Amino acid sequence: MRKLLLFLLVSIALPALAQNGKKVYADFHGVRYTRQHDGKLGRWEMYANTEKSSTGRKSLCYNADLIDSEGRHEIAAVAYPQVGMQSNLDPDYIEYQILSAKAAKIDGFFIEWGFKPHENDILLREMQKVAAKYDFEIGVNWCDGWLYYDWITKIYPEVNTREAKTEYMAKCYQYLVDSVFTDPTAPMVKGMPVFYHFGPGAKVDEYKKVLSQVKFPQGMRQPVALRRWADWGKLENDKYIPVTRSDDMDAWEKVGEIPTAWLPARVRTRDQAHAEWDNYATQDDVIEFMKPFRDSIWHSNKPAYTIKSGFAMPGMDNRGCAGWGRGHFYYIPRNNGETYQSMWKFCMAEKDSLDMMFIASWSDYTEGHEIEPTIENGDRELRTTLKYAAEFKDEQADERGLTLPLMLFRLRKEARFLEKTKMDVSACQRSLDKAALLISQGRYPVAIGLLSQIENDVKTAKSALAVEMMRLRESDMKIQGKRKSGGYNAEETLSISLPKELVSKLQMNNYVGYLYFEYLDKGNESLFIRSSTQREPKEPFKIVSRIRTDNTGEWKSAKVELYKDNIMNGFNMPTFYLKGNVVVRNLSLGYTIYSVK
Repeated sequence: MRKLLLFLLVSIALPALAQNGKKVYADFHGVRYTRQHDGKLGRWEMYANTEKSSTGRKSLCYNADLIDSEGRHEIAAVAYPQVGMQSNLDPDYIEYQILSAKAAKIDGFFIEWGFKPHENDILLREMQKVAAKYDFEIGVNWCDGWLYYDWITKIYPEVNTREAKTEYMAKCYQYLVDSVFTDPTAPMVKGMPVFYHFGPGAKVDEYKKVLSQVKFPQGMRQPVALRRWADWGKLENDKYIPVTRSDDMDAWEKVGEIPTAWLPARVRTRDQAHAEWDNYATQDDVIEFMKPFRDSIWHSNKPAYTIKSGFAMPGMDNRGCAGWGRGHFYYIPRNNGETYQSMWKFCMAEKDSLDMMFIASWSDYTEGHEIEPTIENGDRELRTTLKYAAEFKDEQADERGLTLPLMLFRLRKEARFLEKTKMDVSACQRSLDKAALLISQGRYPVAIGLLSQIENDVKTAKSALAVEMMRLRESDMKIQGKRKSGGYNAEETLSISLPKELVSKLQMNNYVGYLYFEYLDKGNESLFIRSSTQREPKEPFKIVSRIRTDNTGEWKSAKVELYKDNIMNGFNMPTFYLKGNVVVRNLSLGYTIYSVK
């Protein structure tokens, strides 16, 4: 009997013992916000002049406050998140992303980070909090170019020269050592902290000065820096020829950095089949781009190459930003997931030479190379990641966990809505916490059972709600403003006041509300919709929406969500104020009001 018990214990432990120490990390792009959570939108919105593009497209105008007929926000992206537009700082969303990544055998995120106190540092710290619960790792993709722009000078005016910025970079590196590389959530490969060094900020000599000023705790090994190498290459006889060596990379190697891939070069110019992009690459180009890494890094015996990383990305379509406003559209086809698979296959053919895999990216919707599940692509890229990450780590792939984080996320939002509707959901929230831990631990069958039970409990609770729907036309509201073109000119503030009976109901109950109207898309103007608010800081949270016009000359429909937490509905005062050199018409309001029966 004792032998049998020993055998069972050993068998249970075998999966853990089978792990070979190889790691998989994904770049994390942010920060994206929501009005409801943060009072702003961040990278979800984008306005840019693209007249430099050869495509003929003159501008980008993504008004992420606007909601279409399918309930999707007009985000700066070609694909829409499966969970909808969420805030990167929302703990529920962070949990969803971390658990989804873990289910696909991703070990951690490298947050695109520039310096402290940039907004991405807030994201980094919020990620660390949730990651600590679920045995997940959080590191950085250090974009030190942000530090050498004028961004830091706007915060600290005295940091206004390259010398001063280099001094400040040393402080940032020390901060990473103290707060990231020695944190329990630090990315570790072969016992060494690791980060991706995107650049393009410090020059080699400046970086030497930075390293000379950093103090490492006793016994800590210097973090391994994976240096971005993404030289352009060229096209010869319709074949992509990659760059095989670089003086710049040789110089970075001398300060201990290891050349590592990034998004493959897009050297092919716009043609009839790719009319919407200035440059593109093919699936074959992507593999050719990777070969120098295999030949000169992965197969090398250089002791300096302490961590060798493979690389994979799903494709690219940056119509969400056009090169971050530089007016250049790039494209790498996903080919129904084949491009991503081909990169993984290429790396797995060399898996014995690799210590880790780096994916770009988890969440760069704006450049269109996200692997987070979307409406358009489903969780295809996660399934591919799981398949090959399991092969890479010599582990078993279990697809049962891939759908559970989405179920958990939706139930969390349902529970929070019920809580705001004055229901006691504390037991439900405790059960959701247990389900999250079960998903994190890979105990999927137990998690499925618990989530199904919670789902039934939530349905029962919702059945106890009374629902009242109200729709107000212009004649039902008090609108004060200047009339023009069959509507109102908001150049002078336009105000909307609600009936007292409705105000009373909105104050007492939970609701979902929308403001509907049409606006004349003329010129390049901003239309702000504001309300009074009790949230702090007031300046962002009093903004209900901001809409930019794109000079099409057309009347456009607008639907904007109204968040109870942000909006103060008061008696004898307007609820909404519209301001901007824009003509609006056909205003209406729709509310669904919830109360406990």
